[in-house]
Parts: sequence; structure tokens; C-alpha cells
Amino acid sequence: MPSMNRRWLDPPPADPSSEVLALFANDALLARLLWTRGYRDPDSVRGFLSPDEYVPAAPEALPDLVKASAVLQRAIEQETPILIWGDFDVDGQTATALLLDGLSRLGAKVSYYLPDRATESHGIKLVSLQRELDRTQAAILLTCDTGVTEFESLEYASSIGMQVIVTDHHELAEGRLPAPPILTVNPHRLPASHPLSSLPGVGVAYMLMQHLYTSLGKERKLAALLDLVALGIVGDVATQTADTRYLLQRGLDELRRTGRIGLQALLDVARVNAATMTAEQIGFQIAPRLNAAGRIGDARRSVELLTTRRSDDAHLIAQQLEGLNAKRRLDTQQIEAAALDMLNDDPALLRDAVLVLHQPQWHPGLVGIVANSLAERYARPVILLAGDPIARGSARAPDGYDIFSPLAAHADLLNTFGGHPGAAGLSLAVEKIPLLRQLVSQSLRRTQEVPEIPALQIDAVVTLDQLTLDLAGRLVRLAPFGQGNPRPVIAVNDLSLDHAAIIGRQELHRKITVQDREGRAQTLLWWHSSKEPLPEGRFDVAFNMGINERGDLELILLDWRQREAPIVEIKREIIIHDWRQERDPRAKLEEVKAAAPDAIIWAESYSRQQYPQYTRRAELTPAPTLIIFTPPSDANALRCAVDAVQPTQIHLFNMPPPIGSTDDIMRQLKRAAVNVIEARAGVESMDVIAGALAASPAVVMTGLALLAVRGEIGAVSFARGKARISPAESGTGVDQHSDAAQEQAALVRFQAAVSEMMAYRRFYSKTEASEVIRG
Repeated sequence: MPSMNRRWLDPPPADPSSEVLALFANDALLARLLWTRGYRDPDSVRGFLSPDEYVPAAPEALPDLVKASAVLQRAIEQETPILIWGDFDVDGQTATALLLDGLSRLGAKVSYYLPDRATESHGIKLVSLQRELDRTQAAILLTCDTGVTEFESLEYASSIGMQVIVTDHHELAEGRLPAPPILTVNPHRLPASHPLSSLPGVGVAYMLMQHLYTSLGKERKLAALLDLVALGIVGDVATQTADTRYLLQRGLDELRRTGRIGLQALLDVARVNAATMTAEQIGFQIAPRLNAAGRIGDARRSVELLTTRRSDDAHLIAQQLEGLNAKRRLDTQQIEAAALDMLNDDPALLRDAVLVLHQPQWHPGLVGIVANSLAERYARPVILLAGDPIARGSARAPDGYDIFSPLAAHADLLNTFGGHPGAAGLSLAVEKIPLLRQLVSQSLRRTQEVPEIPALQIDAVVTLDQLTLDLAGRLVRLAPFGQGNPRPVIAVNDLSLDHAAIIGRQELHRKITVQDREGRAQTLLWWHSSKEPLPEGRFDVAFNMGINERGDLELILLDWRQREAPIVEIKREIIIHDWRQERDPRAKLEEVKAAAPDAIIWAESYSRQQYPQYTRRAELTPAPTLIIFTPPSDANALRCAVDAVQPTQIHLFNMPPPIGSTDDIMRQLKRAAVNVIEARAGVESMDVIAGALAASPAVVMTGLALLAVRGEIGAVSFARGKARISPAESGTGVDQHSDAAQEQAALVRFQAAVSEMMAYRRFYSKTEASEVIRG
């Protein structure tokens, strides 16, 4: 994520015992890392590292599970029809598929239903339940990843003689359980310290199947269900400790050799090697494709994929999910860009402990993804809402926060609500959103620690020469990584930037090369950073280490901090003359120039031949008077201009530059790029290019990236204030070089940069003159 000015926390003290050190062949770093995560004796360390050494809890520990298992056993024997009622997210999909597959293998008569996100949302709507019961004639209702707060529908099913079994992991409604004879299997009925307490919905479903299979003497066939458990645990971002970690470890082993043809087809389209599958690949490559069906399509397609035994169906559905996921990515990028624009327009929204944003046109099925991204970016809980007059949306909380409790405290404002500490779904009337924003933030501040500056815990500080494949391989012993067991955060201090390049099909990311004082260099990947300012001077970096699929060392930048404080000079007082409202700015300019013949006229994008007296930003030199004729492109350009000229007097004008429209900017930028390639060997100062266009650096960078995506120029990178532009590959054209989604994403970023520049110019034109100069 981009630099957040986080407060770095030094590695905590650790004193692992000699017995624990011996388990790591005296590798003190790994021993210290596990010690700080609570694994301090040899038995707990062995159980953490290897599922073969871990002793899992018995399924019988879950209340009502034994009774539920007995009900299902009788149903199998008597051929009683069972209706599985699941949910449309990955946890719900995999729990449904697990119960459907597991019960079918035992000969049960079983069907399933998943609600539609757009029309029904989460839970069990009574009208849908009645329709499905008429269709299936089921006598047993078995829920998974849902149901614990659906009292009306559950009581209806029980009242007509159905046996109801609820398997769910969501929070209980004020401790209330569905009334007997309804059976409720939910880990929240256990103490928080119990090893089963962090199970997601698919984990609860697996516990039920484990007991049922064991009761029938078929426990050896259970392993075939564990691949689904791994998908659901990661997809639900469940806390990976105790039995949840154990099941994930077992599930990953099964997933790497899965015989499930639907999963094989999905791995093929995602280009993931099953044999080396990691939890992070599930989270970033597999789960999003399954989730896309539930978010903007039909979640039943994912269940069909996970349970089909027909190869043709598997490949068809996998391709359909791939298409849905591509659309989901584009729509999500647009929602996130709009959310960031809202925050740029109203930074006061970030003063609240909980960030709450609403836009009626957003897709309600996608706001949860963006909420999660913003929660990571701003290190606080986030609620994103869509729709009008009823707003529906999702809440997400970063590790260490509980968003469920403050929402539950104000459930009277909400039409619907459910979830757990890390995530929740909700709906409410649009007019209640401001009050919700105020009250949930107040509740969070009262009940949870909300730091003014988000913290980043550093696990170890090393030097560049210590960043080796060997160290990365040692850290991998702590995998799988995720919620509850994050990748270790490593820091290296006192570095400088050597090179930076924008990378990725959609030009969203950067690859940066850093260097220490001894000249040793290392490359880091910096996700979602193409619009972020690059580090300058001396700085420290914090990152994760890993080994990529090619077997190379991979460093993922998390944050950077300035090591040497920037020098702040106290400027002498400047006399400001404000001519921004002049009806004839050119006549006034001549008048001012006559009175101050040594003045520098800062005016950009005008023809040098026609206006030789105008100066662009790269050419500014000290002078007693600075005339700002065209409005600056951004606040930093203005600050740099004032610093370069060091004037005692400034004359402000507001003459629009001749390049104004987005199309004009793109045409001129293409000409400038071609000129850089042909006359400057492909390298030019960003200030020179920006001055030629009267544009901000962000407009130049995103515009060049768009030209590259279109194939009108080759690769482009930026480092040390310069742009490096390569020519387009010979014989490639726009249609050959890019796809529509990639070009659309690049265009959205360019348009956002232009909008930001225009917004600054509106600020420049309307704000009091001294405030403009102060920035």
C-alpha cells in the first residue's frame, strides 16, 4: 500500500528458550518471531509449524453438533430430503459445496439454495424459503454461513414441522439463539479462547461432516472435502490460529493435489500452479474469481463449478467466472477512484474513526472489496454504501478493530445487519447515513483504541546484504500467512532511490530500486503506487519477503518513512498583487512588465516563437518579481516556482493556458513524447514535459501510461524527475497492443488526474491570494 506516514513500532523484545531455539537450529530470528506471536514452548511451536504435530479439538465441542449429525444420519437412512441454504460469498459457496458434496457422497437426497445478492441480500427471506420448500418438498433445512439471526424464517420452518439445523459463524444477535428444537452449531457459543472459536462458515460445516463421516465409519474419505475448507478460510479472511490454521494447512495440502475438476479448470484460467499453491494465491487469484459470481452474477455457478464432475461444464463455468472477474476488476477500480475523489474533495471525512461513504450509483455487490482496500489504506474501519432511498453496503475493518460491535450498538438505525468483527453487511435509509457516521465513530472511540497515527509493527530490522533467498526461505516456514498470522514485516534503514518504473498491465504498480550508502542495491515491488509520490533523500523501507513462482527473491513494499527531515526555510515576506479578475489580462501584463522589466513571466504551453518572453517551470531563475500568468497545474508546481525565483513581489493572473481540453492535452503529450524519443534519446525532465503542456506531473505520467497502453509509444518509466520513453514496437497497432479493459482503466486514471488538476485551478482562481501562495 502507499506510504501512510504510519508510526513504526520497533521489534518487540523476545527471549525464546533454548528448547525453542533448538527447533529452528538456533535460528534466532524465527524463534523470536514466533515468541512474539505467542508460541513460546516447544509443543505450541511444533503444532504451529506442522499439522502432524497439532492436536485438533473434537467436533463434539461445538454445541448441538452431535444432535445435528444424528439428524443427518437418520435423514440419509430414511431418504429424507434436505435443503441446504447457503450464502453467496466464498465462505458460503464453499460451505454449500462442501455440504452438498459431503452429503451426496453418503447417499443423501439433497438440494441447495443461495440467495441473490442484488434482490435478496444475505440471510433467509421468508418468501424465498416458502418458494424453495414448495419446490423441493424438503423436510430438513440445513443452513451454512448464514441463519443465526434469521428468526422469522427459522421459526416458520420449525412451525410447519421441519427439522432446522443452523450452521453459522456470524455473531449472535445480542446473545440470542434460535429457539429449540432448532439446532444451532456456531463457534460463538464457545469461549473466545477455544481453539474452534475462529472457524468460518465452511469450517463449521466441515466439523459437522467430520462427525457424521466418523459416526458412519467413513472418516478416511473426509480429506476430499478439505480443499473447499482451505478456499473458504482464506476467502472469508478468517483468523488463522488454532484449529482454523490446522484446517488450512491440511486443506492446502489437499488443494495442491485436488481431483476436483472444477478447481482444476479455475486454476488453469487463473494461471496458478496447483502444486505450489499458497494461501495468498487463494486470496488474490482464486477467491476473487469465485466471489465475482456472487457479486455481479449468480453464486450458484461457483457451487456448480466446485461440485461438477463434467469436464466440459467445468471449463465453461471457469471461463464465465473469468469474464465476470474482469468486469468486477474494472468496476471496482472505478468505485475506488470515485471514493478517493470524494475524500480529496472533503478531507474532513477522514477525521472520523469510521470512514463512511455513500454513492447511489455504486454497485452494492462490489463496495465490500473497495471498503477492504480503503480500510487497509487508511488503517481504520470503512463502510461503503450504495443505492437510494435504501442504501445497502458493506463494512470492513483492518486487523485489530471490531466494526461489528459499534454497528450492533446502533442497530436501531439499520434495516438489516449481520456479520462479525472484521466484516459486516447492512442496509438503512439514506437520510440516516450522517447519523450513522457520527454514532459508529463515537462508539468506536469509546470502546476501542483508535490511534491518531496508524501503527506498523516492525518484526525485524536487517541490512540490504542480508536480504537473501535463504532468509526468505526460512521465513516461509511460518506460512500459511493471513489474518492472525501475517507475513513478517522487515525493515531496512538509511536508503536512497536509484530507479523507479511503473509496471503492470494496467500501469497501477511500481518497481523501485533502492541503494544503501555502500552502493548495494535491491529491488522492491510497490503495489497500487503509480500515483504516489516517490521517496526522496534518505529514507527507510518496510516490506514483506517472499519467493515468487520463478524461485526469485521478492520484496513487497508496505511503507517508507523519511529518514532525514526536510530543510524548512523561513521565507521573507512577499508582496502579492492580485490581477486574477482583470478583464484584459494581457493589457495588465504589459503594464506590470513595464513597471518591473526584470520580472520573470511564468506562463506555460504557449508557443516559444510567438511568446519568447514567457518562461516555463524548468527555466525559472531567481528574480525580484514573479508574474504568474497561467494558473499553476498543482500546489507543488507553485511552491517549486516560488522557491526557484525567490521573489519579493508576486503578481497573480488567471489566464487559461492554450491547451485546455483533455483531447488537447493528449494530442500535445503524444507530440511531446515523439519529440523526446526522436530528439532526446527517450529521456526528458518531467518539468520540461509538464511545462510544455501546462500540466501536472500526474497528468503527464497517467497520460504517457495511456499512450503506452494504446501502443502509441513503448514502455515508460519515471525516476529522479525524468521520464524514460521508448518507441512503440514496430508493427504493433492500438488494436493489437491493448485490450478494452486495460485501456479503459488507464483512461480513467488519466481523466482523474486531469480532474484533480482542474480542481486545483478552481482553488487557485477563487481562494484568497495569500492563502494560494502559502499552499
